[in-house]
Amino acid sequence: MTQTYLLEWMDLTVTSTLNPNKTDLAMITPIQSRAIIKKATQQTFLIQSQFTVQVFSLTNEKQIKILVGNYYSALLFLLDKIKEINGSNDLDRDNLKEVTATLISCLDELISFVESRFANYLGTAPFPVMERKTDRLTAMNNPSSKVLCKLSTDQTALILRASDELKILISKSMNHLFKTIVPFLSTPNKVNLSYDAMRSKAYVAEERDKEIAIETLERMIEQIKEY
Repeated sequence: MTQTYLLEWMDLTVTSTLNPNKTDLAMITPIQSRAIIKKATQQTFLIQSQFTVQVFSLTNEKQIKILVGNYYSALLFLLDKIKEINGSNDLDRDNLKEVTATLISCLDELISFVESRFANYLGTAPFPVMERKTDRLTAMNNPSSKVLCKLSTDQTALILRASDELKILISKSMNHLFKTIVPFLSTPNKVNLSYDAMRSKAYVAEERDKEIAIETLERMIEQIKEY
């Protein structure tokens, strides 16, 4: 039975639509960018559910290993490609930066999904991911191990996003940055924070949250001047 290639849209988007060697990126409008971002999020959920269906439709373990391995390799390739595009000089508009950041986040999420859900078919690859999950679970169950942040989740999200985009904090993706840091933070109003929800807030922050984040950074600057 022929399986549908679930990464077709993402593959085409990364290797063609956003590839400066094949497309004039200046022609991509903000409206088109928002459409790509929305579609990428939808595709991420769809791929996870449909891929699970594809795997469980197979009864031969060798076939499952081949299927999982092929998708895993494809996801890693696409992640490397979109990171390369994200760092190129051709990408100089904020709306395109947001598109590539979203795709990096989505691909990172899909890679983590394959690593954790189908660990038995990937050899030793999933263990670093499982290790990170164990660390996050420990932090979630032990509030005393968290760092209390006086800023709200929206304000913290803005600072983390800026730190990622300015390469002050360097991680393989923005999704990975939030996933690694947020479980170890708490706020005065909430002990357990959702890294995914906080990352989303980084793109839809209100003006007042931006003002507070800026005021906080300005106070930090003044504090550093006194050292």
